[in-house]
Amino acid sequence: MKNIFFTILAFLFISFVGEAQILEVQFYDTLRLEVPATTIGNIQWQISNDGESWENLTNANAFTTKQVILNTSNYFRAQITQQDCAPTFSDITQVIGTPVHLWSNPATWPNGKPTTGSEVVIPEGMTIRLDENPPALGGITVNGELEFARKDLQLSAKWIMVHGTLRIGTEQHPFLQKATISLTDTDTQASIMGMGTRGIVLMDGNLELHGKSPDVIWTKLNEHAALGSTSINLLQNVDWKVGDELVIAPTDYYLAGNGISTTQKNTITSVNSTQIGLTTPLNAFRWGLLQYPTTPGMSLQPANLLTPPQPDTETLQTPLVLDERAEIGNLSRNIVIQAPDDDVWQTQGFGVHIMVMGSSVAHVDGVEIKRGGQRGRLRRYPFHWHMLSYNGTQAIADASGQYFKNSVIHTSRNRGIVIHGTNGVLVQNNIVYDIQGHGIFTEDAVERRNIIDGNLVLRVRNPPYASRLKMHEVNEKGSSGFWISNPDNTIINNIAADCGSFGFWLAFPTRPFGESTGVVAEDGLLMNPSRMEFGVFDNNTSHSNGINGIHIDDVENDNEGNTIGFQYASNEGGRATPWPEPSLRRFHLTRFKVWKNMGPGVWDSARRPTNQSVVSADNHGRFFAGSGDDGIIERSLIIGTSLNHEMNGTGRSDVADPFVGFSNPDPVAFATYHSTFDIRDNIVINFPATANGRSGVFSTEDYYTRPVDKGMIRNTNNLIQNSHPGVKLRPVFQHYALASALLDAQGVWGPAGNYFVYDEPFFTYGKTVSVVPPGDISGGVSVPGPFYGFEGFVLHGVGDTPPQNQSYNDLMGIEVNRLNNDLQTIATWTVNPAQSGWLLDHMRHFATTPEGIYELTFPWETTHPTNFQVNVENMLEASDTQVIGIQFDGNINASVRLWVDSDTWFNYAELNSLQEIIDSDGETFWQDNVNNRVWVKIRGGRWEFWTNNPQEDLPSSDELIYETVVLRIF
Repeated sequence: MKNIFFTILAFLFISFVGEAQILEVQFYDTLRLEVPATTIGNIQWQISNDGESWENLTNANAFTTKQVILNTSNYFRAQITQQDCAPTFSDITQVIGTPVHLWSNPATWPNGKPTTGSEVVIPEGMTIRLDENPPALGGITVNGELEFARKDLQLSAKWIMVHGTLRIGTEQHPFLQKATISLTDTDTQASIMGMGTRGIVLMDGNLELHGKSPDVIWTKLNEHAALGSTSINLLQNVDWKVGDELVIAPTDYYLAGNGISTTQKNTITSVNSTQIGLTTPLNAFRWGLLQYPTTPGMSLQPANLLTPPQPDTETLQTPLVLDERAEIGNLSRNIVIQAPDDDVWQTQGFGVHIMVMGSSVAHVDGVEIKRGGQRGRLRRYPFHWHMLSYNGTQAIADASGQYFKNSVIHTSRNRGIVIHGTNGVLVQNNIVYDIQGHGIFTEDAVERRNIIDGNLVLRVRNPPYASRLKMHEVNEKGSSGFWISNPDNTIINNIAADCGSFGFWLAFPTRPFGESTGVVAEDGLLMNPSRMEFGVFDNNTSHSNGINGIHIDDVENDNEGNTIGFQYASNEGGRATPWPEPSLRRFHLTRFKVWKNMGPGVWDSARRPTNQSVVSADNHGRFFAGSGDDGIIERSLIIGTSLNHEMNGTGRSDVADPFVGFSNPDPVAFATYHSTFDIRDNIVINFPATANGRSGVFSTEDYYTRPVDKGMIRNTNNLIQNSHPGVKLRPVFQHYALASALLDAQGVWGPAGNYFVYDEPFFTYGKTVSVVPPGDISGGVSVPGPFYGFEGFVLHGVGDTPPQNQSYNDLMGIEVNRLNNDLQTIATWTVNPAQSGWLLDHMRHFATTPEGIYELTFPWETTHPTNFQVNVENMLEASDTQVIGIQFDGNINASVRLWVDSDTWFNYAELNSLQEIIDSDGETFWQDNVNNRVWVKIRGGRWEFWTNNPQEDLPSSDELIYETVVLRIF
């Protein structure tokens, strides 16, 4: 049967022939005519050539009838007769038939039907309906229209060039049979209009492919599936068939179980409700149950659920379920576009490609692209929109309404779905499996307003290095599930798993690349994606990947695809503005799930990111990390180790998440982002302590920018269950320091308001010490404060000509002795000198407490300081005082000054002895010229706002917390 148009002719219960409705079809289409089944009376369908003279159709006296259209115009109606009543009639439908030429009809071909190897041209204005399997052809050029008849068909050609329309099915009436297009050219150097070969290439043409995809594209397991099992139980009933090919995602770490835990392709042998039989035993265990955070710990039952720290609202919820069930996707589609499994595929990765360019329009739904992409060849991807939205440097109309959905990229040697220089398209509900190069890829960083929704990307690997198109697909990071290079897109409901690097790589560069190098934004200036306003990122899942789940950093830096670390900032209007930065906007990453990744769940190097309602579990190292600023992590569920652990015989790897010398895989919930994030209202469960290892809830190795860190005041109302607050770490190398004293504002390590410090007399002498459970393993103890910080050392004046240095580039070694009241040494703090370029080379500082007396020297220096300064922090009140002796050249008569800013300073009074300054109220000094020391008693409370002018710089939150001042000796 040809195309079936379902036309219901409404029955009128009066003798009336109204104005005819018009239906346009093609010759050989089959029309189905129908009246409601509730119609009473005898039915006779009638036909007319002019709408006035009517004849009865033969054998057409049922509620429905079918008619093959062979004329340019016919009218149809139903006559209804009842006993003792005059006939009544339905509305009239006029059917206008458009001539169509059947491929099988010799009359269609003036020069004879195409034979093996023929080059076929379908002329403009002509429609040919493929109704038979032709021989293997050369190229096909479609200037008119090539349409597939509604029957099982196979078309083999070297390539297809479309200037007109290639159609299989319609959006309203999808193709229900089996159509296979094989593209077979083996001349890898051939290029049709510069668009290559072995492809369907569109130049100002239309691609209408509408197959019947499964009602359920992908689902999940509903129970565990053991290694070696040949059946699985699904979450829902599916309309899948015996013989369909499936992909089964892993639920363990990347290549866990000594390499067995990878995505597996399989074939259905039986379908019984939700039970699916498989031809091949499972290659690894798959997790198949939900988990819940409960009072005793993680559970398979939702009883005794933990209560979120903040009640849910209509718009904000704290998740209370961990879903690590395996995704199962159906690869089979009834429209298949494929390359043969021939020598050029096997040895050169020369597959099929679809390229849409010019003013072309593509509507693709329910298609399988099998053996796609051409290795190492630019623009030769399985499916590729090419420069539809830009003409030179200027944007033109979006490609709105175009889509690629419910389809499959089934093995590609060159990326998956590529959006290149194109805006406004829909990529939805696809499966992208077994890909070399990025899975879903926005190419030039100008691609905007696209919707990427509900796609399942599995098994992404790097291409061979010699075949690389971009360095970021083969470097130490490598190919990702999703490479999104412009923030102005909608990325929702997607899943990336079993990718060799990141699941989602959000890499927003400072300018466009490739063919879009000169593209300008709305303001006429070169587009800067790194400062464009963020779109939508919601409900995406990233698991079982080789590095991070989500990575916002390492942007493209040149056309070769080398990357550089760069911090993203969302700005209204796409431009950064000077202080107070009115264009800067907070942006949201919401409801994402990241689990079983070999690095952090999310690395967000960005300004003002909000991570909201997240589920993060079973990752390596720090679950939240990155060079972020002014961020928020809130209302999230963070699980260090769930019940899904070592199910394939292996756990976390030995090395992961390298940072400042640490690279252990032990789970730690949060990097502290140098205390620039608010971490609040989260549930954190199962983060135990590991002796001398980065572990627990808060990663203390991230506290290195200052000696006394008070950033924990930002981390409020977190529910910590079965977890250590965070092991206090020591630096891996002796040339830098980590923060000595952490303010425990919330009381997670000990009494609220205490400081978490190393268990050394330098910090604990004379103080009440509270042990942090479970004891030594914690790496520190809790003691009362306050503590003051000293950092940013300058020995011979500020400058760039040695021996001058900038305060932020202090490489000298320091030694600090803590003295008792008898001036006897209690303990010593040492930071060795560094060389420029060493890890954290200028992180040298120390913390003091007012009960102590301290002596600062520079043992590695060959001369005494001559023009000294140091930053002093956390001396907030006039009652905060500190006595400290500082090495200084005794041949210089010293002056001492405390600077608040360039316009505000306080000169210190010189006294006659150390004892006098100890006994003083502060802001005093004594110079011991013989021993090359200047003893100072610093007094706090001098910092103040320096301006009331809102147009000038205002204090940052850190400045308000620490009230940093500068002590100068000169």
